[in-house]
Amino acid sequence: MNDPAGGARDIAPPDEHNGDLMELTAEMQQEGTAPAPPKAMNMVGKSAQLLDLLAEGVSRFSQLSRITGHSNGTLHRLLKNLSDAGFVSQDPLTKDYFLSADLLRLAAKMESQFSRHVIVASDEMYALRDIIGETVCLCRRMGTRKAIVEEIVSLHGIKFEYGRGYSSRFHSGATGAALMSHMPVDDLRYVLERVPLEMETSKTVMNPAQILARVQEVTQIGYAISFGEVTPGTASISVPIQDGTGLYALTVVGPATRFYPLGAAEQVMAASRRIEARLR
Repeated sequence: MNDPAGGARDIAPPDEHNGDLMELTAEMQQEGTAPAPPKAMNMVGKSAQLLDLLAEGVSRFSQLSRITGHSNGTLHRLLKNLSDAGFVSQDPLTKDYFLSADLLRLAAKMESQFSRHVIVASDEMYALRDIIGETVCLCRRMGTRKAIVEEIVSLHGIKFEYGRGYSSRFHSGATGAALMSHMPVDDLRYVLERVPLEMETSKTVMNPAQILARVQEVTQIGYAISFGEVTPGTASISVPIQDGTGLYALTVVGPATRFYPLGAAEQVMAASRRIEARLR
């Protein structure tokens, strides 16, 4: 990414990983690899949509039917399957539907996977929020998605707030580039050639060669910057956390009209290095 201020930047010499990325970028430019078209929502997707609505407090059958557009028969079948699996329960008096306690147990198990990172990073995230003034997120790659596992929200009245658990496609935005910089070249090749890429906004980078070039830049300068690629109107900077897992990145996001991410690069990288030191 070019420096908007036009200033010079120190760029580390490419290492072996960078060389492999440059070779892979050239190959994909020649091959013209294109993303696969999105598929229609299947039964698993429909069930996940219901779980999400129930988590938001939508509990009545009529509300679920109106929002999803499913026929009564389809909706009854989906809810019964979720109930049989132990994910949903129904109040015998009101007939409302709720998420079951089993999901809380599963969520607790999942949260335990990254609780140490959250505890270690929290102080640095609060300090970074107070210095920069924007929302700070600790993000984790989970398969072909990335998720916010901790978020310290900006104190400004106008801000961007996603919430813990918010997820988006693995390849999008500054966070996607930072997280992909952890990945070995062969893994990048497999993912970008076989996993469908999805456009989240009109600015989402979809070309595999451009994505690889961006990842290569992250390995050189230590951070990625994006504007409106996941959410319109945002500016963000993300730094990979080198903790040995290859799964985490520290991201700061704010309104593009106020936040200048390049100006925060040194502060975010320094916070990331301190988090790494505490995790070792």
